[in-house]
Amino acid sequence: MPDTDLAAHRRRLGALGEWVAAVFLERRGVKVLRRRVTVGRGEIDLLAEDGEGVFAVEVKSGLSSGGDHPRWNFSERKAARVVRSARSLGIRRVDLITVLVSEWGVRIEWHRRAA
Repeated sequence: MPDTDLAAHRRRLGALGEWVAAVFLERRGVKVLRRRVTVGRGEIDLLAEDGEGVFAVEVKSGLSSGGDHPRWNFSERKAARVVRSARSLGIRRVDLITVLVSEWGVRIEWHRRAA
């Protein structure tokens, strides 16, 4: 697969993961306020609100055939960038949602206060 096809595939997988994460949160009574929020040079995938207040959500998606769990793509460096972006909006909480797609379906994990 050429790089451009691979990049397009990753963008589609990321967009699918963000949509799945938003639906997942909404079905649990969480209100999704905004998607793909640009903050300076960074981006927050989702801004959401629950009974505790507004929080940022980083979404990591992957294929089960890829070997690594998407959680491992949320490095310390990436976490620090998301935290900086969230803090600049006055948000103190950052959650992580991982979406793992396989031939058998989708597995979603919600890691509260991941960063």
